Amino acid sequence: MILLINPKTTKPSEFQSEYFREPNLGLLYLSALLDRNDIEVDLLDLEQYYNLSREQIENVTKTLFLKYQIFGITCLTNTYQFSIYLVKLIKECNPNATIILGGPHVSFLYDKILKKEKLVDYICVGESEKSFPRLIELLISFQNKNKRSKDFFKKLQLIQGVAYRSIQGEVFFTGNPEPINVERLPLPARYKLSQENYYYRVANVIVNRGCPNECSFCSRQNFFQNVRIRSISSILTEVRDIIALQNYEYINFYDNINFNKKFFHKFCNMFIKNQLNIPWGCELRVDSITYEDAILLKKAGCRLVATGIESASEEVLKTNFKYQKPELVLEGLKHLKNQNIAIQSYFVLGLPGETKATFRETEQYIKKLPFDQEDKLEYFAATPYPGSKLWENREEYQIKIIETDFSKYDCQHIIFETSDLNYQQLRDMFKTAKELESYHTKD
Repeated sequence: MILLINPKTTKPSEFQSEYFREPNLGLLYLSALLDRNDIEVDLLDLEQYYNLSREQIENVTKTLFLKYQIFGITCLTNTYQFSIYLVKLIKECNPNATIILGGPHVSFLYDKILKKEKLVDYICVGESEKSFPRLIELLISFQNKNKRSKDFFKKLQLIQGVAYRSIQGEVFFTGNPEPINVERLPLPARYKLSQENYYYRVANVIVNRGCPNECSFCSRQNFFQNVRIRSISSILTEVRDIIALQNYEYINFYDNINFNKKFFHKFCNMFIKNQLNIPWGCELRVDSITYEDAILLKKAGCRLVATGIESASEEVLKTNFKYQKPELVLEGLKHLKNQNIAIQSYFVLGLPGETKATFRETEQYIKKLPFDQEDKLEYFAATPYPGSKLWENREEYQIKIIETDFSKYDCQHIIFETSDLNYQQLRDMFKTAKELESYHTKD
């Protein structure tokens, strides 16, 4: 009855074939919740079929879309336009289908989207592990009834976190959903993923929700209302489940796992005490990594640390609410490299406050990084995702958005100019940044 869809990204197929791929956990959580409520649900993960053209996708899905009454599509900014293409394709095949969108992009732009895209029926705003199952149950209960009746809308208004159009076509929002109790969530339904071609060899695990940081280029702090950390016992259960599946060669843990030092140490000791024999990596803040932390990570079996360095300019960092000292980052990196832990570092070009001088400062800083052949450096173009400070406060930041094609919001395109740098200057600098990336990232 219900089909959940993960759209494909706009990354080129040759990039996808080598990409560090991970499944969409949001849809896997929703699938598990619906399964727990004995609601039939299937998953179509188009990311697994990255090499299919639109014509091939249409041929594959025409018959498939006739089998379902309700469709849930997750939307990132980069996949939004492809999602709308899928919406139109579904309605062409199945005019009576009900379509629900969710995810970060539509959560921040639900009013505009519902006014423009009349084929979209509902949008689940923010965390939807409560709202989506309740909306599905309501739709099923009205399967043979009038979904435009006063009774239906009265019940719909009781579900927090849903945006919809009234009978008169006005957009209504039932209010922000309550933060999810992460301890009550079932394990993500990884068994729903097709094992064809073993597309996903890396499992991803969320150990916390929300973020205590306020970086201008991130919308996470607005999407999640507060920070919640999972218990070690629930994480251990999920890790053991992943190992038992025997499909995954590696686990990545998100998000910054060391903003709470007590949790961080318990997390590492979880691997040591339980002798968990699977390679893993994580995201963390390197500026607070000590010599002892690095030793603990190594002992726990950590193979790789991913970290956002962004810029070597303290002025740029401060302007964009990234409160870290470049010298402390360098110190933390040295501790990790002394333990032979691989580093995946991220830099951002073109943030407010960036100038030719700050870029040169970052170039010189990169030369000091203690990297070797197993480390990677990635340079991204600053991107104003809806919900981020860059999007919400662009006048205050004095940025001019020059690219409105959301499919290009992939951190590989220049999206805006700043008061200090125009498009051509940013484009030239990004080319240099990519050359730096290639030089410092060995194949």
